Amino acid sequence: MIVSAPGKIVLWGEYAVLAGAPAAVMAVNRRALVHLERTQGTRQFTSQGFLTPGIHKASSTFSNAPAAAIAETILRLWGYNELPENLAVHSDSRAFHDARGNKLGLGSSAAVCTATYIALTKWLNRPAIEAEAIAAHRAFQGGHGSGLDVAASWHGGIIRFSQGSSTPWSWPADLYWQVVWTRRATITQDSLADFHVSDHSVHLERLSQSATSLFKSPDLAGLSEYVDRLKSLDVVAGLNIFTPEHGHLNEIAQRYGLLYKPCGAGGGDIGLACGEDPGAVQDFARAAAAGQDINDYMYDFLIADDGDNFAILLGANFIDGNFDVIHQMITHEHTVIGLSDAGAHVNLIFDAVGPTY
Repeated sequence: MIVSAPGKIVLWGEYAVLAGAPAAVMAVNRRALVHLERTQGTRQFTSQGFLTPGIHKASSTFSNAPAAAIAETILRLWGYNELPENLAVHSDSRAFHDARGNKLGLGSSAAVCTATYIALTKWLNRPAIEAEAIAAHRAFQGGHGSGLDVAASWHGGIIRFSQGSSTPWSWPADLYWQVVWTRRATITQDSLADFHVSDHSVHLERLSQSATSLFKSPDLAGLSEYVDRLKSLDVVAGLNIFTPEHGHLNEIAQRYGLLYKPCGAGGGDIGLACGEDPGAVQDFARAAAAGQDINDYMYDFLIADDGDNFAILLGANFIDGNFDVIHQMITHEHTVIGLSDAGAHVNLIFDAVGPTY
């Protein structure tokens, strides 16, 4: 039996969700895989990615070995005093790491926990209950966490999560976005362990108001207010959400007129750039990936490979990736069709051109 579950990105609502406010959470196409199979007289746990890689063989008692930790946490929650017989569990969350093994910050533990929970409910013929899966992950994290990451893995898509309840939600069609990794991995539990809601009630209340308002009017002005209030909480609580890496990405986003925010409780890891101009978002994505301004990036690209690289920015005709507008022009009553060679035997000799087709 193989079960998979996706990771997540917190669009807004980090920390505010701990005070009961709603959070917007989006599942991402990075999936944890959990494989259960029957063995002959032994119990075996293996893991790749999130948990300490390796193999653990058990007799019948719980061991707290890293490879078995999530499965054992779930079984303890169900009242099991020993491991089920003839069971092998393999978890694989390598999709949540880059090529060098760095954690991307997309909720790998919640995805592994959700997939393991679903697999075990099927294996043991138990009902699958979202609240129970959230409780299992919270227990695994030492009692910390709101449960929004498990909820995102459970439902997929974009959800509005508040106090254990999830409902589907849609991102505004006229608001474009780009998720980016800062190249710095963090551990969310470290940030949550020392954070106490009662110590920061005033700032959390203001942050919660902004998070709630964004579901009514999801626009850049509201998101900007939310980011400002998240910064205020960061300063007074010493959470280190707005790291230097996020600061650098924010500078790049501002060059293209975009709003930028860190995503999640940990600081580092993942950020989100938003704007109303899709072209600006694409330029930000290229510049962020290269770690430089888009103009500098283009100069480096064009002179690479002995100057053989080619780039084009379409401003008309095929700009939308189809010939619809060309069809409109050709079929217009005032259009006269002509013939032109247009340099068929030459490669590229132009800096800018306005084609007549």
